[in-house]
Formats: sequence, structure tokens, C-alpha cells
Amino acid sequence: MAIVEVHPESIDGPWTEGFVLDAHVVSTRPIGYIGEHLRFDIVRSPLGELVYRLKYDHGSPIDIVGTAVAFIEDRWHGALDCVVFPPPSLYRTKQPVAVIAEGVASALHVPLVTDALVKPVATPQMKTVPIPERVPLLSATIHRGNDSVKDKRVLLIDDMWETGSTLRRVAEVLGYLGAAEVRALVMTRTT
Repeated sequence: MAIVEVHPESIDGPWTEGFVLDAHVVSTRPIGYIGEHLRFDIVRSPLGELVYRLKYDHGSPIDIVGTAVAFIEDRWHGALDCVVFPPPSLYRTKQPVAVIAEGVASALHVPLVTDALVKPVATPQMKTVPIPERVPLLSATIHRGNDSVKDKRVLLIDDMWETGSTLRRVAEVLGYLGAAEVRALVMTRTT
């Protein structure tokens, strides 16, 4: 398990403390057209490349998990009781964020709480929803599940951050459910 170099940045939201570990993309450069489609040369951060491969190319979560755990152990050692991740928008056989959260929970020896939150109605991926429409859509679709986080110090994990709408809604629901603290950790940011 390798730990990749990251450049953490604080993220604001309804949590005790939150960070995104690195940029997803470092640079993009148009390289021409293939048919009607403009193609780009995309350079991702090391962590961004790992997340991209996990999401779209059946990559391994091992180095992502190792990098996240190293940050967590350095920053929040002993301050977490469980790990939670947002309910996904898109159905996949293996959800990348769930795989990351499962690895982090296992490495930290804390439970992965998979049913504290539910999304009973499918939504489009948030990156395709206009920004003003995200908050109402998420408020209408992310709700309390069956698992309890009451009085727990929760680590909320996500794989990518664009505007933070989903993570903020999830943190709000965790607060309504009585979580003692919520800390947010996102692997990469797209903006």
C-alpha cells in the first residue's frame, strides 16, 4: 500500500472539520477533434488518477485507502466512532465511495454504517444537475435510514467534491440523527 502525496484543503460545511485531500485534475489541454468531439489531454493529480481509475477503469482502492488513512491517523487519531458515505446517485455493481469507505473503516477498526442514510428515489448524478436545483433535489431524496449514529463521532467519506451539495445534505441529516460530531473527508475536488 503506497501513500501518495496530497495537498489537503479545508472545506466548509455543517461538520466539525472537513478536508478534501487533493485536486482531481491538475491540467487540461485541448488536443484536437475526433469526429465532432473535442478531445483533451488531461493530467490528474496522483490521487485524482487513482480515484478516476477506481470509478471508471476497475482500479484498486488500496492506495486511496492508504492515503486517506494516513491523513486521518495524523489529523483525527482516536476521534472517530464510525464511517458513513453518501447514498450514491448512480447504480454500479461496486460503488467506488463505498469501497473506499469500507477500506477506511476496516483500517481504522471502526464500523462502517451503511444504512444511516437512504436515497429511496434515484437521482441523476449531481454533476449533471444545475447548481440551483441540487439543494432542493437532495433535500427531497436523502433521508434517515435504519442505522443509528446517535452520539457517535462520524467520519463522512466521499470520493469527489464539486460544490459540496451532497456532502452538506448528508451531514445535515447525520446531525438530525443525533451524531455527536461529523468530520468530512473527500478524496479529490473537481473545481
